[in-house]
Amino acid sequence: MRFSIVGAGALGTILGAHLIEAGHEVRMIARGERAKYLAKNGLRVYGLRELALPCTVAGELDPTLDNDVLIYAVKTYHMEAALAASNGVMPNAVFSLANGVMKNDQLAAVFGAERVLGCMANFSGEMFTDGTVAFTRNVCLFVGGAEPLASGIAQAMNRAGVVSAASAEIESVEWTKFVGWIALFFMSISARTTTGVFLNNPHLAGIVASLIREVAALAAARNIPLLEDSIMPVKGISTLPVADAIEKVREAGRDMHAKAPNHRMSSLQDLEAGRQLEVHETLGYVAREAERLGIDAPVTAQCYALAAGLNDLPR
Repeated sequence: MRFSIVGAGALGTILGAHLIEAGHEVRMIARGERAKYLAKNGLRVYGLRELALPCTVAGELDPTLDNDVLIYAVKTYHMEAALAASNGVMPNAVFSLANGVMKNDQLAAVFGAERVLGCMANFSGEMFTDGTVAFTRNVCLFVGGAEPLASGIAQAMNRAGVVSAASAEIESVEWTKFVGWIALFFMSISARTTTGVFLNNPHLAGIVASLIREVAALAAARNIPLLEDSIMPVKGISTLPVADAIEKVREAGRDMHAKAPNHRMSSLQDLEAGRQLEVHETLGYVAREAERLGIDAPVTAQCYALAAGLNDLPR
Protein backbone atom coordinates (compact mmCIF):
# COMPACT_ATOMS: atom_id res chain seq x y z
CA MET A 1 0.00 0.00 0.00
CA ARG A 2 1.33 3.44 -0.97
CA PHE A 3 0.70 6.50 1.19
CA SER A 4 1.06 10.20 0.45
CA ILE A 5 0.89 12.53 3.45
CA VAL A 6 0.31 16.24 2.89
CA GLY A 7 1.78 18.07 5.87
CA ALA A 8 4.66 17.03 8.09
CA GLY A 9 3.70 18.48 11.43
CA ALA A 10 3.33 16.35 14.55
CA LEU A 11 0.63 13.93 13.36
CA GLY A 12 1.88 13.66 9.79
CA THR A 13 5.39 12.93 11.05
CA ILE A 14 4.22 10.29 13.53
CA LEU A 15 2.05 8.47 11.01
CA GLY A 16 4.59 8.73 8.19
CA ALA A 17 7.44 7.41 10.34
CA HIS A 18 5.41 4.41 11.51
CA LEU A 19 4.30 3.52 7.98
CA ILE A 20 7.85 3.76 6.62
CA GLU A 21 9.18 1.67 9.49
CA ALA A 22 6.54 -0.96 8.65
CA GLY A 23 7.76 -1.13 5.06
CA HIS A 24 5.17 0.97 3.25
CA GLU A 25 6.04 3.38 0.47
CA VAL A 26 5.42 6.90 1.82
CA ARG A 27 5.77 10.31 0.21
CA MET A 28 5.80 13.30 2.57
CA ILE A 29 4.49 16.46 0.91
CA ALA A 30 6.09 19.45 2.59
CA ARG A 31 7.54 22.83 1.72
CA GLY A 32 9.90 25.46 3.06
CA GLU A 33 12.08 24.87 6.07
CA ARG A 34 10.22 21.71 7.07
CA ALA A 35 10.96 20.12 3.70
CA LYS A 36 14.64 21.04 4.03
CA TYR A 37 14.76 19.54 7.52
CA LEU A 38 13.15 16.27 6.37
CA ALA A 39 15.48 15.96 3.40
CA LYS A 40 18.48 16.31 5.72
CA ASN A 41 17.31 14.61 8.92
CA GLY A 42 14.32 12.44 8.01
CA LEU A 43 11.41 11.81 10.35
CA ARG A 44 12.45 11.85 14.00
CA VAL A 45 9.99 10.67 16.64
CA TYR A 46 10.45 9.95 20.34
CA GLY A 47 8.20 9.27 23.31
CA LEU A 48 5.91 6.28 22.88
CA ARG A 49 8.16 5.14 20.01
CA GLU A 50 11.73 5.99 19.08
CA LEU A 51 12.01 6.36 15.30
CA ALA A 52 14.59 8.07 13.09
CA LEU A 53 13.97 7.28 9.44
CA PRO A 54 14.86 8.83 6.09
CA CYS A 55 11.85 9.74 3.98
CA THR A 56 10.91 10.76 0.47
CA VAL A 57 10.02 14.46 0.41
CA ALA A 58 8.17 16.25 -2.37
CA GLY A 59 7.04 19.84 -2.67
CA GLU A 60 3.78 19.02 -4.44
CA LEU A 61 1.46 16.17 -5.29
CA ASP A 62 2.07 14.14 -8.44
CA PRO A 63 -0.92 12.47 -10.19
CA THR A 64 1.23 9.50 -11.20
CA LEU A 65 2.76 8.89 -7.74
CA ASP A 66 0.17 10.03 -5.22
CA ASN A 67 -2.81 8.05 -6.46
CA ASP A 68 -3.27 5.36 -3.82
CA VAL A 69 -3.94 6.55 -0.23
CA LEU A 70 -3.82 10.32 0.23
CA ILE A 71 -3.80 11.72 3.78
CA TYR A 72 -4.12 15.39 4.68
CA ALA A 73 -2.32 16.22 7.92
CA VAL A 74 -2.64 20.02 7.82
CA LYS A 75 -4.48 22.42 10.10
CA THR A 76 -8.08 23.32 9.28
CA TYR A 77 -7.10 26.81 8.09
CA HIS A 78 -4.61 25.31 5.62
CA MET A 79 -7.06 22.85 4.06
CA GLU A 80 -8.37 25.21 1.40
CA ALA A 81 -4.90 26.10 0.13
CA ALA A 82 -3.71 22.50 0.34
CA LEU A 83 -6.69 21.29 -1.68
CA ALA A 84 -6.16 24.01 -4.27
CA ALA A 85 -2.74 22.44 -4.89
CA SER A 86 -4.09 18.92 -5.51
CA ASN A 87 -2.71 19.00 -9.09
CA GLY A 88 -5.49 16.80 -10.45
CA VAL A 89 -4.57 13.85 -8.20
CA MET A 90 -7.32 11.22 -8.02
CA PRO A 91 -6.39 8.76 -5.23
CA ASN A 92 -8.10 5.49 -4.44
CA ALA A 93 -8.91 6.92 -1.00
CA VAL A 94 -8.43 10.24 0.75
CA PHE A 95 -9.00 11.40 4.30
CA SER A 96 -7.95 14.16 6.65
CA LEU A 97 -6.55 14.01 10.19
CA ALA A 98 -7.70 17.58 10.80
CA ASN A 99 -9.97 18.60 13.63
CA GLY A 100 -13.55 19.58 12.92
CA VAL A 101 -16.26 18.29 10.61
CA MET A 102 -15.91 20.59 7.60
CA LYS A 103 -13.09 18.54 6.09
CA ASN A 104 -15.12 15.75 4.46
CA ASP A 105 -17.23 18.19 2.43
CA GLN A 106 -14.04 20.01 1.41
CA LEU A 107 -12.43 16.76 0.29
CA ALA A 108 -15.56 15.60 -1.56
CA ALA A 109 -15.71 18.86 -3.53
CA VAL A 110 -12.22 18.17 -4.92
CA PHE A 111 -11.94 14.37 -5.15
CA GLY A 112 -15.55 13.18 -5.25
CA ALA A 113 -17.48 11.78 -2.29
CA GLU A 114 -16.86 8.16 -3.38
CA ARG A 115 -13.13 8.52 -2.61
CA VAL A 116 -13.49 10.22 0.78
CA LEU A 117 -13.14 8.30 4.02
CA GLY A 118 -14.27 9.75 7.31
CA CYS A 119 -11.57 10.01 9.95
CA MET A 120 -11.22 10.71 13.65
CA ALA A 121 -7.62 10.93 14.83
CA ASN A 122 -7.33 10.30 18.56
CA PHE A 123 -3.57 10.27 18.82
CA SER A 124 -1.29 13.13 19.83
CA GLY A 125 2.14 14.57 19.39
CA GLU A 126 4.08 17.78 19.68
CA MET A 127 6.67 19.14 17.28
CA PHE A 128 9.57 21.11 18.71
CA THR A 129 11.80 23.80 17.26
CA ASP A 130 14.58 21.28 16.61
CA GLY A 131 12.30 19.44 14.18
CA THR A 132 11.70 16.37 16.36
CA VAL A 133 8.24 15.18 17.37
CA ALA A 134 7.16 13.78 20.72
CA PHE A 135 4.60 10.96 20.36
CA THR A 136 2.43 11.41 23.48
CA ARG A 137 -0.88 9.55 23.02
CA ASN A 138 -1.86 6.54 20.91
CA VAL A 139 -5.56 5.84 21.47
CA CYS A 140 -7.13 5.18 18.06
CA LEU A 141 -7.22 6.55 14.54
CA PHE A 142 -10.66 5.68 13.14
CA VAL A 143 -11.48 5.62 9.44
CA GLY A 144 -14.74 4.68 7.80
CA GLY A 145 -16.39 4.58 4.42
CA ALA A 146 -16.05 2.35 1.37
CA GLU A 147 -15.22 -1.23 2.26
CA PRO A 148 -13.01 -3.22 2.18
CA LEU A 149 -10.80 -0.18 1.50
CA ALA A 150 -11.34 1.47 4.89
CA SER A 151 -10.60 -1.75 6.78
CA GLY A 152 -7.48 -2.41 4.73
CA ILE A 153 -6.08 1.06 5.41
CA ALA A 154 -6.93 0.82 9.11
CA GLN A 155 -5.22 -2.56 9.37
CA ALA A 156 -2.09 -1.23 7.67
CA MET A 157 -1.82 1.72 10.05
CA ASN A 158 -2.59 -0.42 13.07
CA ARG A 159 0.06 -3.00 12.17
CA ALA A 160 2.52 -0.13 11.71
CA GLY A 161 2.02 0.86 15.35
CA VAL A 162 -0.49 3.73 15.25
CA VAL A 163 -3.57 2.19 16.86
CA SER A 164 -6.26 2.28 14.18
CA ALA A 165 -9.65 0.76 13.39
CA ALA A 166 -12.37 0.92 10.78
CA SER A 167 -15.77 2.19 11.93
CA ALA A 168 -19.17 1.57 10.37
CA GLU A 169 -20.52 4.66 12.20
CA ILE A 170 -17.74 7.07 11.37
CA GLU A 171 -19.99 10.17 11.28
CA SER A 172 -20.96 9.58 14.90
CA VAL A 173 -17.33 8.92 15.79
CA GLU A 174 -16.25 12.18 14.13
CA TRP A 175 -18.97 14.27 15.77
CA THR A 176 -18.42 12.68 19.18
CA LYS A 177 -14.80 13.77 19.09
CA PHE A 178 -15.72 17.18 17.69
CA VAL A 179 -18.22 17.89 20.46
CA GLY A 180 -15.58 17.24 23.11
CA TRP A 181 -12.70 18.75 21.16
CA ILE A 182 -14.40 22.13 20.84
CA ALA A 183 -14.52 22.48 24.63
CA LEU A 184 -10.94 21.25 25.04
CA PHE A 185 -9.74 23.60 22.33
CA PHE A 186 -11.24 26.68 23.91
CA MET A 187 -10.31 25.85 27.49
CA SER A 188 -6.72 24.96 26.60
CA ILE A 189 -6.02 28.40 25.13
CA SER A 190 -7.81 30.07 28.04
CA ALA A 191 -6.39 28.11 30.99
CA ARG A 192 -2.99 27.54 29.33
CA THR A 193 -2.18 24.44 31.30
CA THR A 194 -2.21 20.68 30.83
CA THR A 195 -5.49 19.07 29.83
CA GLY A 196 -6.07 17.00 32.96
CA VAL A 197 -5.52 20.00 35.22
CA PHE A 198 -8.06 22.33 33.62
CA LEU A 199 -10.68 19.61 33.23
CA ASN A 200 -10.56 18.81 36.93
CA ASN A 201 -10.97 22.45 37.96
CA PRO A 202 -14.60 22.81 39.12
CA HIS A 203 -15.04 26.33 37.69
CA LEU A 204 -13.53 25.54 34.30
CA ALA A 205 -15.31 22.19 34.15
CA GLY A 206 -18.60 24.08 34.21
CA ILE A 207 -17.69 26.01 31.06
CA VAL A 208 -16.50 22.80 29.40
CA ALA A 209 -19.81 21.11 30.21
CA SER A 210 -21.81 24.07 28.82
CA LEU A 211 -19.87 24.06 25.55
CA ILE A 212 -20.31 20.32 25.15
CA ARG A 213 -24.05 20.56 25.72
CA GLU A 214 -24.46 23.28 23.10
CA VAL A 215 -22.40 21.53 20.43
CA ALA A 216 -24.23 18.27 21.20
CA ALA A 217 -27.48 20.10 20.46
CA LEU A 218 -26.13 20.89 16.98
CA ALA A 219 -25.34 17.21 16.41
CA ALA A 220 -28.86 16.30 17.56
CA ALA A 221 -30.33 18.82 15.11
CA ARG A 222 -28.47 16.96 12.36
CA ASN A 223 -29.75 13.60 13.62
CA ILE A 224 -26.23 12.42 14.39
CA PRO A 225 -26.15 10.16 17.49
CA LEU A 226 -23.23 10.68 19.83
CA LEU A 227 -21.20 7.84 21.31
CA GLU A 228 -19.75 7.43 24.79
CA ASP A 229 -16.39 6.05 23.66
CA SER A 230 -14.31 9.22 23.48
CA ILE A 231 -11.68 11.18 25.36
CA MET A 232 -14.66 13.04 26.80
CA PRO A 233 -17.90 11.23 27.78
CA VAL A 234 -19.89 13.72 25.75
CA LYS A 235 -23.07 11.67 25.50
CA GLY A 236 -23.47 11.63 29.28
CA ILE A 237 -22.33 15.23 29.72
CA SER A 238 -24.92 16.40 27.17
CA THR A 239 -27.84 14.64 28.86
CA LEU A 240 -27.14 14.56 32.60
CA PRO A 241 -28.21 17.28 35.07
CA VAL A 242 -25.70 20.13 35.13
CA ALA A 243 -24.02 19.18 38.41
CA ASP A 244 -23.59 15.58 37.28
CA ALA A 245 -22.30 16.75 33.89
CA ILE A 246 -19.64 18.87 35.59
CA GLU A 247 -18.56 15.93 37.72
CA LYS A 248 -18.27 13.83 34.54
CA VAL A 249 -15.92 16.45 33.11
CA ARG A 250 -13.84 16.41 36.29
CA GLU A 251 -13.65 12.61 36.24
CA ALA A 252 -12.34 12.79 32.67
CA GLY A 253 -9.76 15.30 33.88
CA ARG A 254 -8.54 13.06 36.66
CA ASP A 255 -8.33 10.13 34.26
CA MET A 256 -6.38 12.21 31.73
CA HIS A 257 -3.99 13.46 34.40
CA ALA A 258 -3.35 9.89 35.57
CA LYS A 259 -2.77 8.49 32.06
CA ALA A 260 -1.12 11.47 30.32
CA PRO A 261 -0.13 14.06 32.93
CA ASN A 262 1.85 16.13 30.43
CA HIS A 263 -0.78 16.17 27.69
CA ARG A 264 -1.26 19.60 26.17
CA MET A 265 -3.74 20.32 23.42
CA SER A 266 -2.26 21.18 20.03
CA SER A 267 -4.17 24.46 20.27
CA LEU A 268 -2.16 25.42 23.35
CA GLN A 269 1.04 24.40 21.58
CA ASP A 270 0.06 26.66 18.66
CA LEU A 271 -0.76 29.59 20.93
CA GLU A 272 2.53 29.37 22.79
CA ALA A 273 4.46 29.05 19.54
CA GLY A 274 2.78 32.13 18.08
CA ARG A 275 0.99 30.15 15.40
CA GLN A 276 -2.51 30.72 14.06
CA LEU A 277 -5.35 28.99 15.92
CA GLU A 278 -8.06 26.78 14.41
CA VAL A 279 -10.84 29.12 15.46
CA HIS A 280 -13.06 30.05 12.54
CA GLU A 281 -13.24 26.57 10.97
CA THR A 282 -14.17 24.84 14.26
CA LEU A 283 -15.65 26.96 17.04
CA GLY A 284 -16.74 29.54 14.48
CA TYR A 285 -18.37 26.80 12.42
CA VAL A 286 -20.46 25.76 15.43
CA ALA A 287 -21.49 29.35 16.16
CA ARG A 288 -22.53 29.93 12.54
CA GLU A 289 -24.42 26.64 12.23
CA ALA A 290 -26.20 27.15 15.57
CA GLU A 291 -27.39 30.56 14.41
CA ARG A 292 -28.47 29.18 11.04
CA LEU A 293 -30.46 26.36 12.63
CA GLY A 294 -31.94 28.48 15.41
CA ILE A 295 -30.13 26.63 18.22
CA ASP A 296 -29.57 28.59 21.42
CA ALA A 297 -25.80 28.58 22.00
CA PRO A 298 -24.81 31.66 24.04
CA VAL A 299 -21.71 30.08 25.64
CA THR A 300 -20.42 29.01 22.23
CA ALA A 301 -20.93 32.52 20.84
CA GLN A 302 -19.02 34.09 23.73
CA CYS A 303 -16.21 31.54 23.60
CA TYR A 304 -15.89 32.04 19.85
CA ALA A 305 -15.56 35.79 20.32
CA LEU A 306 -12.89 35.30 23.00
CA ALA A 307 -10.95 32.73 20.96
CA ALA A 308 -11.09 34.89 17.84
CA GLY A 309 -9.81 37.82 19.88
CA LEU A 310 -6.91 35.78 21.26
CA ASN A 311 -6.09 34.64 17.75
CA ASP A 312 -5.91 38.25 16.53
CA LEU A 313 -3.64 39.51 19.30
CA PRO A 314 -0.03 40.21 18.26
CA ARG A 315 2.45 37.60 19.52
